[in-house]
Amino acid sequence: MSESKDKRIKKLKKNRIWPFILGMFVIVLIFACMVLALVGASVEDVVKRKVLNGLRQAEQIAESFKDYDSEDKNTEETILNYLDMALETNSVWVTDLENEKIWASSDMSPKVDKAQFINFGDNNPVNLIIEDDSEKLLTIEHIGKEILTADTVLKILDSKGNDNETIAVIKVWFIQEVDDLTVYVLQDINIYAYDCFMLLVSLILFGVMIAAFILYYISSFVDIIVNARRTSKVIYTDITTGGKNWLYFVKKGNRILKRKTYINNYAVIHLKMRKYRSFCTCFGVKEGEILVEKMHHVLKKQIKRGELMVFKENATYALLLAYENEEQLKERIEDITNKLNMLLYNMKLYFAVGIYKVNKKETDIEQLYNNAVLACDMLGEEAETQVIFFDVEMNNRRIWERKVENDMYSALTNHEFQVYLQPKISTSKEELAGAEALVRWIHPREGFIPPNMFIPIFERNGFILKLDDYMLEEIAKQQSEWIKQGRKVVPISVNVSRAHFAKEDLAEHICSIVDKYQVPHEVIELELTESAFFDDKQVLLETVRKLRESGFIVSMDDFGAGYSSLNSLKEMKLDVLKLDADFFRGAEAQDRGLLIVSEVIDLAKKLNMKIVAEGIESREQVDFLTEQECDLIQGYFFAKPMPIREFEEKYND
Repeated sequence: MSESKDKRIKKLKKNRIWPFILGMFVIVLIFACMVLALVGASVEDVVKRKVLNGLRQAEQIAESFKDYDSEDKNTEETILNYLDMALETNSVWVTDLENEKIWASSDMSPKVDKAQFINFGDNNPVNLIIEDDSEKLLTIEHIGKEILTADTVLKILDSKGNDNETIAVIKVWFIQEVDDLTVYVLQDINIYAYDCFMLLVSLILFGVMIAAFILYYISSFVDIIVNARRTSKVIYTDITTGGKNWLYFVKKGNRILKRKTYINNYAVIHLKMRKYRSFCTCFGVKEGEILVEKMHHVLKKQIKRGELMVFKENATYALLLAYENEEQLKERIEDITNKLNMLLYNMKLYFAVGIYKVNKKETDIEQLYNNAVLACDMLGEEAETQVIFFDVEMNNRRIWERKVENDMYSALTNHEFQVYLQPKISTSKEELAGAEALVRWIHPREGFIPPNMFIPIFERNGFILKLDDYMLEEIAKQQSEWIKQGRKVVPISVNVSRAHFAKEDLAEHICSIVDKYQVPHEVIELELTESAFFDDKQVLLETVRKLRESGFIVSMDDFGAGYSSLNSLKEMKLDVLKLDADFFRGAEAQDRGLLIVSEVIDLAKKLNMKIVAEGIESREQVDFLTEQECDLIQGYFFAKPMPIREFEEKYND
């Protein structure tokens, strides 16, 4: 998996939890600070209002001491009556300028050294003393913050609707200056349940809001986790089988192989059902998908702990299996394919299996799987199930194929593909009667590259079409030069690959190339292989008819190498038949092979076709073919393929 793709998947899966938690913490902290600020301000406001009410009573009491006369009994009686009416006033203490007691209603005396001024706004400070058992100097703000404690809250809740339930009492000496006297009035500042009830309700509402907010965040947090798991499941789920997909195989497989120690060996396996597309063509795509799902269930049951299996595509599966030895691995794979074959009781399925045995230090499972695929690609299309192990030579072949594909276009542009000619000799006079154009690649770095090293690659990737056109044009150009020079011109055959016959205008295409050099069509022979007959037969027959009507010589190459030679001769009119070289090789060439050659030559004569025997390497073969009235011989006995200049020197002088 590429690094950029891996990053995109990680980004998609990433759980953004920490920003979420941080955001929740900040918002809850803000709410808490707001609540605490509100509570502090509210309680402090209640205390201040109560203090101001007590101050007004203290002012009235102090006013009664104006023009105080200790000898006047009526004045003292008036003061005592007023104190009886002021229920919250506990004591009055009066001193003169020297702070000597003048009058007192009780033995309770103020602690003058704790007197303090508190500003209630409008720059109107109140002089008072707060009674407290501790020695610290208390303030109204401090008292306000201390009132709403846990005990106080419980007392409010236990008041059961009694608004006059006292939850806190503050004893305050109010200090008033009257004439030359200082009047100390001790008031009980009572804080009732009603005073704090609304505040408590607000506090509870804020608590409910915070709780709801926290619950919302918690549910969102859970939702994020669930969605993350769901996203991960979607990412790693295959939509065809419902099992794990290729991304999961790569991620989990790499983790398994990166373990520092594991007891068993591991093998990466590419298993594919051959001719799956043919199955879908016969029974339908839906049945094909059902078969793929059934195969997936069978394979899933064969997977052990620490192993992997996923569906890849088109009835192919990637597996990571643990094994003890190669023989045990083969037996297990055979058992797996046998179980897969039991899915359809009336039909045998065929499988190809590529295996790569993992070395201890190899951890890139994608590359290892590619090696298994490469090994599987080396198998042919035979009917029986085949198993093949990857080896280094396979990789070398793949590297070579890549190099060929990288260089083929520049090679065509730079004329690195050179034309070689192999003479065709007549049996009657043993003189030049034709030639076959063969391609050779002279690479600037690799040197001479034989055809079997690049032609099969070109046939697979389609470049053979361009190479065939190139060869045809080179021969047409060369024939045109020889005609202008007055040299002897013989028909030269050029191969036309089966891929060309997918074009309905192939005949017109060939004519346009040859006519560009004004070359007579009869000096160009077009060789097609018997395998072309298995493609679109009607297009092939129509193309051959057009080419023959245009004057080209049309021949069938490698006659006898296929399985339907006689059938192709029945339906297609040709000018030349080339006998495959295998007829003349091996021990069987002296009896059965030569008998078949004799009969084929006789058949060709009756069909008015010329016979060319290729691969001839001995005088005995030449004499036999001459006796059988074979027309032309091509092979190393007379000449190997040679460059055009050498061909000119030998035959055209």
